[in-house]
Amino acid sequence: MHIALCDDNFGDRHQTERLLRRESDRQEDSAGMYIVDSYGSPETIMSHPRAYDLFIIDLCKTDGVDACEVVKKLVESGADAPFVMCCSDVDYRQMDFPENTMFIDKPIKVADLQEVLGKAKSIKDSAPDTIELRELLDTIYVNVSEVVYAREKSGDTMVTLMDGRTLKSIGQLWLFRRTLGTKHPQFIYANPNVLINSDHVTEVTKLGFARMCNGKRIMLSRSAKGSLKGILGKENS
Repeated sequence: MHIALCDDNFGDRHQTERLLRRESDRQEDSAGMYIVDSYGSPETIMSHPRAYDLFIIDLCKTDGVDACEVVKKLVESGADAPFVMCCSDVDYRQMDFPENTMFIDKPIKVADLQEVLGKAKSIKDSAPDTIELRELLDTIYVNVSEVVYAREKSGDTMVTLMDGRTLKSIGQLWLFRRTLGTKHPQFIYANPNVLINSDHVTEVTKLGFARMCNGKRIMLSRSAKGSLKGILGKENS
């Protein structure tokens, strides 16, 4: 789970970082770990608000910075993750925030933190499964199920979707695969330069190609051919 921590109190921010690291270490597998981006001001999180699964915010020490306005701007910029407002010098419960806002008191208690993290994870698990594709001047979010295959080209990743679009995502193919994480075993390497979604494979040909749902034929390595036949065999059994 990707968390944005934004607190303009240096000591409080580092204490919350420490608590989040401990909670992350308690997770049974790496898929449940918490990735925390920590900031003392809100400017950076404004650039990619949809990258986060949870916002933890307390902004009451900086002149001219209004926590309510920050949350409002995040929502207007496309943020749909829940917010946790940390009440210290300011009781945010008395203010107007979106419905998906939770509140926690400082100093933060472990049990309270675990409760809001649990709720945030439940919200994330029930949300549509999307992946972030970053271009030079834009960030696009697509449903993982729509990805047919991805191909590395000139150091970037070209992602082909079910609707026929091919989108460019900055970064090599292995970074794209790592972003998908362990929860998407249907994505396998057809060969070192192409990652395919086995859910969209209609046939493995005798000549060693995977025929995709859009008619595209992709050459398979020997190991990929065996893996894909096993996957398709299980689906058809």
